[in-house]
Amino acid sequence: MFKKFLQQLRWKKLARQLRKPEGRSGMEVALRMNAANEFLYDFTLDEMLVTNNQSILEIGFGNGKFFYKQFNRADNLRVTGMDISDDMIRAAHAHNQDYLQQGLLTLVKGQSNKMPFPDSSFDNVFCINVAYFWEEPQDHLMEIFRVLKTGGRFYTTIRTPESMARMPFTQFGFRSFTEEEWKLLCHLNNLSFIRSSVVHEPDLPGPGSLSGIRSLCLVAEKRQL
Repeated sequence: MFKKFLQQLRWKKLARQLRKPEGRSGMEVALRMNAANEFLYDFTLDEMLVTNNQSILEIGFGNGKFFYKQFNRADNLRVTGMDISDDMIRAAHAHNQDYLQQGLLTLVKGQSNKMPFPDSSFDNVFCINVAYFWEEPQDHLMEIFRVLKTGGRFYTTIRTPESMARMPFTQFGFRSFTEEEWKLLCHLNNLSFIRSSVVHEPDLPGPGSLSGIRSLCLVAEKRQL
């Protein structure tokens, strides 16, 4: 029983760091997230079809290692990253000095249920493995609707509930969504659901690696009310 308690404590600590990476452990978790999420990052950008001159917001960018992937997709982008962790913002600054100095990238501390941006600021908003942590998802979707331009799109990439259930840390503060649940949330918050795409991830790295994990990219659009 004590061994089980220690294991649960370990998973609970990991869940807390996945929500908000901090300190030395947080930096290590961020590196692990890079390995686990790079495939999904590329998948999401493929779904976004980034084009020249767009303004893009990424919510929950981790250590910012993958911003370059956005800039490699198109020219004259204006990219903003928002995260709740001071340590991740510092790490992203270190990884992206050139983009920051050129004024192509802006990093902001904040939460997506109360964003410090004017109305109609972005052509695209996206997040990867973030929506699980939204205790009141409607508050976040209302804000995303506000900061999107008319015709702008929100891309949410999450793992399916069945895949999430295979990860023991997800019992601590994670909320999973089915496609139908997400469609309803979008509808209730004035976002028009466009489509979903499913992908089978490569085996996740690390001890006890998982295979057969499925993820969804869920796409919604801000239309004229």
